[in-house]
Amino acid sequence: MSFAAGATPGFTTIRQNETFRLEDRSSAAGGVRIWTLVFDLVGEKVNKFSKKVMTDFEPIVAELEAAGKAGSIDALMVVSGKPGNFIAGADIEMIRAVETAQEGVSLSKSGHALLNRWEDLPFPTIAAIDGATLGGGCEMALACSAIVMSNNPAAKIGLPEVMLGLIPGMGGCIRLPRKVGLATALDMILTGKNLNAERAFKGGLIEAALPREEFETSALSWVKANLKALGDGKRLAKEPKLGGMGGAVGTMMEKTPLGRALIFRKAREGVLSQTKGHYPAPLEALAVIQGTGTGYGARFRGAEREKAMNREAEGFGKLAVTEVSKNLIRLFFLTEGLKKSNGLPPGRDVKVSEVHSAAVLGAGVMGGGIAQLFAEKEIPTRMKDLNTKALSLGVEAASKIFQKQVKKRKITKRQFLQKLNRIAPVLDYSGFETGDIVVEAVIENMEIKQKVFRELEDHVKPDCLIATNTSSLSVSKMQSVMKKPERFVGMHFFNPVHRMPLIEVIRGDKTADEAVASLFEFSKKIGKMPIVVKDAPGFLVNRLLLPYLNEATYLLSEGVPVQEIDRVLLGFGMPMGPMELIDEVGVDVGEKVAHILHDAFGPRAEPSTLNAKVLGAGMLGKKNGRGFYVYAGKKKEFDPKLYEVIGVTPRPHAHSDQEVLERCVLPMINEASRCLDEGVVATASDVDLGMIMGTGFPPFRGGLLRYADSLGARQVVERLRFYQERFGARFEPAPGMIRRADASEKFHSR
Repeated sequence: MSFAAGATPGFTTIRQNETFRLEDRSSAAGGVRIWTLVFDLVGEKVNKFSKKVMTDFEPIVAELEAAGKAGSIDALMVVSGKPGNFIAGADIEMIRAVETAQEGVSLSKSGHALLNRWEDLPFPTIAAIDGATLGGGCEMALACSAIVMSNNPAAKIGLPEVMLGLIPGMGGCIRLPRKVGLATALDMILTGKNLNAERAFKGGLIEAALPREEFETSALSWVKANLKALGDGKRLAKEPKLGGMGGAVGTMMEKTPLGRALIFRKAREGVLSQTKGHYPAPLEALAVIQGTGTGYGARFRGAEREKAMNREAEGFGKLAVTEVSKNLIRLFFLTEGLKKSNGLPPGRDVKVSEVHSAAVLGAGVMGGGIAQLFAEKEIPTRMKDLNTKALSLGVEAASKIFQKQVKKRKITKRQFLQKLNRIAPVLDYSGFETGDIVVEAVIENMEIKQKVFRELEDHVKPDCLIATNTSSLSVSKMQSVMKKPERFVGMHFFNPVHRMPLIEVIRGDKTADEAVASLFEFSKKIGKMPIVVKDAPGFLVNRLLLPYLNEATYLLSEGVPVQEIDRVLLGFGMPMGPMELIDEVGVDVGEKVAHILHDAFGPRAEPSTLNAKVLGAGMLGKKNGRGFYVYAGKKKEFDPKLYEVIGVTPRPHAHSDQEVLERCVLPMINEASRCLDEGVVATASDVDLGMIMGTGFPPFRGGLLRYADSLGARQVVERLRFYQERFGARFEPAPGMIRRADASEKFHSR
């Protein structure tokens, strides 16, 4: 034995490589022979299972097997050398490289072989978790004898593989149901949700939830106190609520063939209701769990375990090569890349201003939503409007969001009051002089906004960021009246603010790099996905969305029924149909933006007249309960009287589903090509991220331009020309689209 660099003071290092450090902590444990395995992957911010890590892990396991046979160890505790992280999961690059199903099967089986040896060690193993423990990290923890977690907010445990179009491939489908029962396991695996220490303890997933202060010392004490029970293989975790309810009925549900069949049937129905069958991973997870007969009880061992693991490996390999998984993995890397970006071109670095306090101008639904988001992220926020009635509406909008969190038990009533109290409604500019950012959300009127900004500048500090939440007006024109236009930038939220992840960071003609980078970082701080967009009519998302919505109303004018249009696009994978989306946005808002784009782009953006007819009848959409549908609370119905209002005779199947789909989606692709050529955004990936995060474009398709690549530029242009002959300028192929078709070029190089 020898001391090595990086070893914990006072502990003896038994073996060390670039990933792991095996230490003897017997002296600190009062003579009890407890060892610690420290997972600390060199050169990485997080621990993850890569091929190198698996290679480094094998001799550690062999060392522990030998120690177990020699009787020189009583227990092993696994900890992380990364603050806020235990094990992030498998190396996604390794999975992305899989080209055949058999490669995927082999990758899964190699993980099984190592964790099976780990599970079979002849002494207790305890995962001591003080950070994120996801995917393969959770699967390693499940292969341990026990799991203890800290109450650190960063400590989460779960199996999010379905979010990448995969299933757990290192034993998670097999071991989790045996630990927590079918109902809880299915809830976690099919949704990808993770749990904090409190919820994991209540669900029987972990054996103890410990304070984050002096966590490793507490974990060591816990191991010592429970060593005999651990050695005897006794269950120390709480008994799970079988069947989701516990008691005799819950036990019967999970322990009888009829009850299990009912659980799987309900789970399958839930999956299909949520995914419409577009995502194969949850269905494959169900098939694996049902087919292997796993469920609450003793661990699988020997041939029974091998058979179950082989079935999981087969499912993992099959999914790893699907286009759905490849697209979701690409999306994962897009979002990871965004985390490392500052919103500026590569190589351009500037000093970023931090935001500790904020203010919102305008207390409408959007203003209240923005203030709520800031308060949620513990940012003290002033919210200003012209009268107390308006302020009351803004506070009420924020309060309703927090109240829903209380109802869902995400926060307590005390936390609700604490969060709401971070919003200070004011009728003047008191307190604005100390704010780090002011976000304007007043009426969409250029003259009013310019007046507000002239006035505002006299009440904020010199380095205060000033942002506008405009959805359609020129950022450059707004900043033209300001004394310091360089600190002004667009910050376009999407409605509802607390749900929609995208923020368009809009750069005006005079906006400085520092303002762009500062707002980009702040957007990430409040949990949003920012993309930098050039100041242009409609910016990016609305510019692409309007042709989609506009064409849907043209189809309606030709007799295609409202519900038929929505059915086709829902079948394509959109989260809601275009007619319902117009209601969600607001018929009045859509009509206003449509005319702004028509003024900017001419005949190709000519609006359908149907929106104006609906608007003229006082039907604004969801906001007043009547639009293309009728709304009462959460209930949505279709009223055939709409056809009388708009003067249309419905003709079911007036056009094929293919035509409905192509006429709605192809204009978006065409306009996206123009946006790239005009430099509205820098890359095709920006378009894809913007459309997924801003409109809910189907993630499994990889984004709008990834979908365009799957069709091929030549086919897109051919279909556009086909519709151009029938409908004119709305479908005229963009020059960039034609260029890509002629060169057989894709939007994405990889």
